[in-house]
Amino acid sequence: MTNEERQIQETLRKVAGAVETPNFQMPNKNDVVQVRRRSVFRSKKWASIGIASAVVLGLLGTMQVSPTFAAYVKSIFAQEGFDEGVQQAARQGFSETSNLSVTDQGITLEVKEIIADPAQVIVALMIKQSDDKPLLPTYPSATNAESNAVELLDAKGAVISDEWGTTFEDNAGFIRFILGKKGQEPLPKTLSIHFDEIGDRKGNWELQVPITMAKTTAATTVLPVNQTQVTKHGLKMTLHQIVNTPTATRIELETQWTEASKKQLEQEAKKLTGKTTNPDYAPFLPYQQYRLGYYYEGADGSKGKERIIYNSYPIDRYGHFRWINDDDPLPKGKAATLVINSLHKAIPYDMSVTFHPDELNKKPVIQQVGEDIFTLKSIKLAKDDDSGKQQMEMEIDVLSKDITRIYLPWWVLQDGQGTTYRAKKGHQSKGPVDQSGRERATYKIRLEDSGHWEGGEITKLPEKITLRLDAVQKKYPLEWRIPVTHP
Repeated sequence: MTNEERQIQETLRKVAGAVETPNFQMPNKNDVVQVRRRSVFRSKKWASIGIASAVVLGLLGTMQVSPTFAAYVKSIFAQEGFDEGVQQAARQGFSETSNLSVTDQGITLEVKEIIADPAQVIVALMIKQSDDKPLLPTYPSATNAESNAVELLDAKGAVISDEWGTTFEDNAGFIRFILGKKGQEPLPKTLSIHFDEIGDRKGNWELQVPITMAKTTAATTVLPVNQTQVTKHGLKMTLHQIVNTPTATRIELETQWTEASKKQLEQEAKKLTGKTTNPDYAPFLPYQQYRLGYYYEGADGSKGKERIIYNSYPIDRYGHFRWINDDDPLPKGKAATLVINSLHKAIPYDMSVTFHPDELNKKPVIQQVGEDIFTLKSIKLAKDDDSGKQQMEMEIDVLSKDITRIYLPWWVLQDGQGTTYRAKKGHQSKGPVDQSGRERATYKIRLEDSGHWEGGEITKLPEKITLRLDAVQKKYPLEWRIPVTHP
């Protein structure tokens, strides 16, 4: 293996890091809910959870390559760093090379390869100088202009999707579109790219790239299920079908609360009114903030890793959702069972603790709510990498049997003068289970002054602070088993 080949594979392993952010949706004045999209790749190294009231449109992986990197590998997508399903489809010949390009202002934009099936479209792009040399690593972002556009078009030229997100590092990267978010919709026929700014150069880079799906569509099978189950919490779940494509096995699910359960949710909504650092959203949190856990079981009883269904699309603002969730393809011809085994639901919570930062940094502060134990470990000033401003950083341990997630807006910090600080960034890591069966989760959160739209500079730690937690997500067991053998 040459040094260039090693460089390609090493960079693919580092395609993207985990981003720790919240994931719920804000209702607007027209009662239309913008729903968070999940990250574009399913593996941990592609994981991302969207920030409050934001829409995560996609994630671009990056790699450093030579201008002839396609010559070194049969398929870019067959390399380590992609989902196993994408690698498998590429190895089976379902990807297509393009090499269509456009040059302006001495810069060439080139589409190298596409893999497309009814579940997704992934595109590998490259940008280089007109003399075929790659751009310098220090060259500014290749998609820094908001007016730059990447769209999927149907056979009539109508836009199917323009929801894309990308960040070029160096000179190459990937864009992924998730298909089927609107239910029955036409398959894309064209990838339309129009950039009018690359780095600090303005110009016109426009490409119309054909997308062919005959081969992948022929290899796609649909297993109708159409079964319904109602949980003890009153959540009605309808599994419509399982779709097997060359790159993924997709679960298509619909969920909504029963009318009887909405009475309880209404009471929870009243408790949350005016709470959290997103008070406009808080009353909708009990209806909307839930997820389902699942795993696949083999014919021999072997259990796969438990996963969470994240990719939701709203039918109304009161928790009626359509879900599509993609995994690596199930093995063909082998019996399997889909087991939906848990409901992760947000509920009102009441934890409040007041402390002095200088004392906390000498000795942790412990607060217990029922069986849940919160340990405030430290608080300090830290420079934010994005804004360059000084903010507060806090570390908290949570021991609990059933709390599975605490999203950033649910932490509320106030000082003695009444200033509120909102959590801007965060990271959660899991630890061992104690003798009482409680799992340890460590939260590191970065807080900024909410009195400033862009977050003000914090020059010193307040003398006294109250930390409040208004909601948590708890896990409740389920047992819904559906045979889903891939033909």
